[in-house]
Amino acid sequence: MRYHLKDGGVIDASTPGDFVAKLRESSRFDSECTDEQYMKNFADRFKVQTGIEIATGSTEAFLEALKKTGYITDIC
Repeated sequence: MRYHLKDGGVIDASTPGDFVAKLRESSRFDSECTDEQYMKNFADRFKVQTGIEIATGSTEAFLEALKKTGYITDIC
């Protein structure tokens, strides 16, 4: 799957876990932490910036929440 991010980035990933790992690896903030910690940190920053909560219970829930908020603007 190809995921187009609202900031203009593109991530090619085969699973939600792969998506989170690649999003984390490209992060300038938390690239060295675990995927779980990255999702929590991302969700905290996102809430501060937008007021919207992002689910972090699983990579699947995280990815779905990003779709619903529009952070992922296009999926091919």
